[in-house]
Amino acid sequence: MVETVLYIKQKVMEEKLVTIVVLPYSRAHILKMRLEAKGIECDLEDIDLTEGTTSFSVKVKILESDVQLAFPVVEEFLGKAPIIEAPPTEKKDRHILVPVDFSENSEKAFKTAFTIARHLQVRLVLMHCYINPLIHSIPFSDVYAYDPSLLDKMEFAEKTANEKFRDFMLKMTEEIGKANLESVPTEFIIKSGYADEDILAFAEKNHPNLIVMGSGGNTPTSYSTMGSTAADAIYNARVPVLVVPEKAPAIDMNQISKVLYATNFDEKDFAVLDKLMALLKPFNTKIFCVHVGQPTGNGWDLARLEGMKDILHEKYKNISFECRLIVGTDTLNSLQKFIDEEKIDILSLTTHKRNMISRLFNPSLARKMVFHSHTPLLVFHA
Repeated sequence: MVETVLYIKQKVMEEKLVTIVVLPYSRAHILKMRLEAKGIECDLEDIDLTEGTTSFSVKVKILESDVQLAFPVVEEFLGKAPIIEAPPTEKKDRHILVPVDFSENSEKAFKTAFTIARHLQVRLVLMHCYINPLIHSIPFSDVYAYDPSLLDKMEFAEKTANEKFRDFMLKMTEEIGKANLESVPTEFIIKSGYADEDILAFAEKNHPNLIVMGSGGNTPTSYSTMGSTAADAIYNARVPVLVVPEKAPAIDMNQISKVLYATNFDEKDFAVLDKLMALLKPFNTKIFCVHVGQPTGNGWDLARLEGMKDILHEKYKNISFECRLIVGTDTLNSLQKFIDEEKIDILSLTTHKRNMISRLFNPSLARKMVFHSHTPLLVFHA
């Protein structure tokens, strides 16, 4: 027994420890227990990403030789890519997920999420994913020729991600104010991976109240052949997603006065509006329920709008509602014209998950609006 302990200590001294993920303090300790249950030696190292604030995270470090064994445990802990279609039943704590890539648009998304979190009294979870050359170049089950330079590349990628995250939070602290920032509990997750997969995996496992993210798409035609992380989240996340387009001005939720909900008289409209009301409850907003109808309509669209208005006024007595029918054949341009004329602050709508063929050749309105509009887009998954 003594010889075994000595061997482990000697092995730790000979091998270099590598960081596999940066997590909030409580999550890091849980992961440590899971790794050690698999026989993987693990060490924790504190890291202060906000320079002296109450929010700090922990580096989870393991031996270089255990990386392949540890990576599946980390993925299982934080969530794998969602496959099962059954709705989640486990109730989770209230939080908003904010994926960041340190761009100017990430700053807008963070500030927006911060305002919402402070009013809803929920915590923020910031996630950054970076490409790890060691993990993403080694198949779990294949024999490979080890490249000694991969470890240096891995350390550089992890160090760079931490430094950029620290600089990002320093800038946000200066602009928002340290006292204000500390009023909202904030957690940080820095891990190797791919943003589009890891955002969905985390949302599937932890069920945030909202995902707030930026979108770099600013070419009106790019949606026809190209995807984006934001578009993937819109299609696949089963939680609301607020997308801040690249050309959108910084959102001050305290000044949000008009929100447009585009309806196609879906059976889920009232359930979605309940969720919308829950998010907008702290803010003094007016809701426009708008439907774009054909010019040869028989009046049925207008009748359904009137019925929706009556139900909404009865259910939400203290909320200002207005239902409008827009006559037009081009839904996208008709909505954009209405947004410009009424100075709408946020466009909200419902999207449905569809197969790949439909996504390629008949993109949904939500996906088109991500790339077409400069207005923040709040999407609910039906």
